[in-house]
Amino acid sequence: MNQLRLLAKAPHRLYFSLGALALLVLFTWWWLGLRSGAALAVPLHALIMPLGVFPLFILGFTFTAGPRWLSVEASAHLFLLHGTTYFSGILILLLASSLHLIALQLSGFALMLAAWCAVTLRWAKLVKQSQVKDKKHAIALLLSMCGGIAALLASFLWIGGISSAWMVARQLVFFTFLLPIFLTVCHRMLPFFSSNVLPNYQMWRPTSLLFCWIAACWLIAIAGMTDLPLIEALCASLLSLSFANTSWRWGIFTCLFARPQNRLLAMLHLSFAWLPIVFALQAASALGAQIGSAMVHALALGFMGTMLVGFVSRVSFGHSGRPLQVSRVLWALYLSLHAAAILRVAASIGHYAFLMQIAASLWLALLLIWVGMMLPIYLQPRVDGQPG
Repeated sequence: MNQLRLLAKAPHRLYFSLGALALLVLFTWWWLGLRSGAALAVPLHALIMPLGVFPLFILGFTFTAGPRWLSVEASAHLFLLHGTTYFSGILILLLASSLHLIALQLSGFALMLAAWCAVTLRWAKLVKQSQVKDKKHAIALLLSMCGGIAALLASFLWIGGISSAWMVARQLVFFTFLLPIFLTVCHRMLPFFSSNVLPNYQMWRPTSLLFCWIAACWLIAIAGMTDLPLIEALCASLLSLSFANTSWRWGIFTCLFARPQNRLLAMLHLSFAWLPIVFALQAASALGAQIGSAMVHALALGFMGTMLVGFVSRVSFGHSGRPLQVSRVLWALYLSLHAAAILRVAASIGHYAFLMQIAASLWLALLLIWVGMMLPIYLQPRVDGQPG
């Protein structure tokens, strides 16, 4: 009972706990499918993995850091309802896919969509309520959350029998929803964290850069849906160059070779460094290179997956009163996730099925360890005695 009260006290406790459980459930579901050798639900996997793994963690970060950006208070009375509704939708969807029950699958997506509409409306009210002058990151988050509504609606329509909605959903999930949210958070937080750690650091985060990134993501989504590969390749190439330049301007080399090294900051910079690779692969694929799903896995595992571990670990330590320090175990685990992501990308490029199974097994094992490290934090009071 005390643990349940703790979960309800702060948004990151509840959403991160549910996100961690969803992470394990989804990776276990996929790993068991690979091991069984049965026909895999690849189209569903392509949607439910990103829609199941990331949104709950996004909500934990948004309603923890976001109200501070806006200088407003966010009441906690609906967090439990929204979080459990979304999580229940994931579980129902996975159960329904195993039983091949379309109506139940529709119910799962409907619950996820209803919960996401509710949290998007809630965030919109906070943005409107705020009196701060600088709302650019909050507005970018809101636009991307609206992209999440569109992605979930398209997924619902696909399950309902509209086959063409699958490609629309896939493009929306990554390029109008998840990636813009990750880019918005990185644009605000990476230079800020770096300026707090690195001596003589010059903060560089022009507003135009963020909105050019988001506009390019939308163009890639539209080009992918309308089969315009040259536009897709051009946008992806420009993004690859932009992310390489940004990674350098934000001080990746200074951070990696700083003495003493701040591993939490290094984790964020190393994850961001995947983006030039991601969009180089995207451009190559659009121009006809036969690399399968290499780009998607470089994005979802290499960038988003490792960045998730970095950010969630940082927020979990900071908001539990723990030192912002990475143990050797967590550092080794984080680097191993990069290695597993590289294996998965190599499996797609070389069409090696055995590498895919090795990568899936590694991810599941590493995530089990990471969740085992994080979950107890959310079920315990802050070690410094402060509220939250």
